[in-house]
Amino acid sequence: MANWYVKRGSQIAGPLTLQRLNELAAQGKVQETDLVREGEENDFVPASQIPGLIPEFGSNFEEDDYQQGSQSQTTSPKKSNAVLWIVVAVAGGGFVLVILILMALLLPAVQQARDAARRSMSKNNMKQIGLALHNYHDVFSQFPPGGTATADGKPYHSWQTAILPFVDQAPLYNDIDFDVAWDDPSNQIIFEQEIPTYLNPSIEEKISPDGLGLSHYVGNELVMKKNGNIGIRDMTDGTSNTILAVETGQNFKPWGDPTSIAKPTEIMGQGKKSSFRGGNHVLMGDGSVRFVSENIDPETLKNLSIPNDGKAIGEF
Repeated sequence: MANWYVKRGSQIAGPLTLQRLNELAAQGKVQETDLVREGEENDFVPASQIPGLIPEFGSNFEEDDYQQGSQSQTTSPKKSNAVLWIVVAVAGGGFVLVILILMALLLPAVQQARDAARRSMSKNNMKQIGLALHNYHDVFSQFPPGGTATADGKPYHSWQTAILPFVDQAPLYNDIDFDVAWDDPSNQIIFEQEIPTYLNPSIEEKISPDGLGLSHYVGNELVMKKNGNIGIRDMTDGTSNTILAVETGQNFKPWGDPTSIAKPTEIMGQGKKSSFRGGNHVLMGDGSVRFVSENIDPETLKNLSIPNDGKAIGEF
């Protein structure tokens, strides 16, 4: 007969049969503090006082055992908030992960675009230098000497100083005291200036330790020799087969330094630090600029450096 009731707080389960009550007790769904009543008229007594019930009880009754009027329960605000924060954290973490993946995918492309822009700017600088050298040649019927020196061999002024008027730096050129050497204190402030045309945008080093403006381009000393006077007429191998200047990736010198010349084989090729990944730009005698691989055949590079050796030059 179903005439047993269990009370917890304001909730009452029942009527239950004695068998059902024992089952709930066995399942641990009746606590010692729960109140139990037999019949409609008797008083509720603690469940622990009912003979035969298991003394250790759980925490919940099955919902169907409670009266419908007592079943309404509300979700804990703390539990809801915790779930909400978990959802937000997962969503936020996913968003950050997506951003990181996109950055990882886009960064190489952005870097390549920057490198391409810097290559283009440096190539344009060399074209401007080439145009300046040819304008100088038009005026003086020869290319500037790689560097001038006094009778006793003291370095005086550089080829890059000589072409300043042809790279839009005439005012600076006019301020130089050519009666003294480039490194004379009276010329110090002038040679501290940075000349944008002489700077490769991919290289951060722009000022020497002495505070002088650097150049990232070096003249070919086999053409622009010290106190030299070589002109196009002397390039019997052809201007398109003769290097005038090269980019350098290290050992930068001030643009006013008369020793800023070298053999191209000393600047580029295997084992040398390239100005860009894979090679360097070179300025040819006809004013064109070419990108030459760091793996260029040393003999080919040597032949390109000499204006009149008469040796055939293949593809490079």
